[in-house]
Amino acid sequence: MQGMLTRRQFVFVSAAALSALALSGCSGNAEQSPAPNESLGSKPEPTSTASAADNPSSAPEASVGAPSAQTAPQANSSGGKILVACFSATGNTRAVAQTAAAQLKADYFEVEAAVPYSSKDLDYGDSSTRATVEHNDPSARPAIANAPDLSAYDVVLIGHPIWWGKAPRLICTLIESVDFAGKKVAEFCTSGSSGVEGAAAELEGMLPGADWIGAKRFAAGASDSDIANWLDSLAL
Repeated sequence: MQGMLTRRQFVFVSAAALSALALSGCSGNAEQSPAPNESLGSKPEPTSTASAADNPSSAPEASVGAPSAQTAPQANSSGGKILVACFSATGNTRAVAQTAAAQLKADYFEVEAAVPYSSKDLDYGDSSTRATVEHNDPSARPAIANAPDLSAYDVVLIGHPIWWGKAPRLICTLIESVDFAGKKVAEFCTSGSSGVEGAAAELEGMLPGADWIGAKRFAAGASDSDIANWLDSLAL
């Protein structure tokens, strides 16, 4: 009986020892498991310090506002030297003008107001705004910041928006600031609905020494083919 009790005690003690070893092994594996951030890949991404100027895709487009400096005259495919001179307050006319210049292999000149027009200046529904006041005064001649040298050109295309059926008074300033005598002159404009006829009659009357060859209205977003068709009709 004494020996049997000892064996039972031995079995009990052995089982207890094995259970303790198993628990000890599981506890050791848990301590060696990776930290949550490492196992889930939740480490924060490095913060970029590059500015917009360092990242061309996020930097402002430099081509939106064409440079006002005039380039050296270039002969187009027909041999004549052509200049596209454009005033654009919102960018619609600029887009047409730059497409025309590219298609003609002509030079481009941006006409700029000495005091740029703000969005408030262009509030056409307010009779006190700058654009409205200038339009209502036929003698108004807003100052321009620059004027092209036309001496090397045979043809000049003048581009502008339509304000109340006419060209902005700034275009009148341009025409009176340079010599168009002996040049072929064409006019184009952009507008939501108004035609070019009123502007063309006024500007042609201001250019008695020039050879007026036509005028054209384009809607905003005019296609390249529409622009090309008009240029072809001028037979430059």
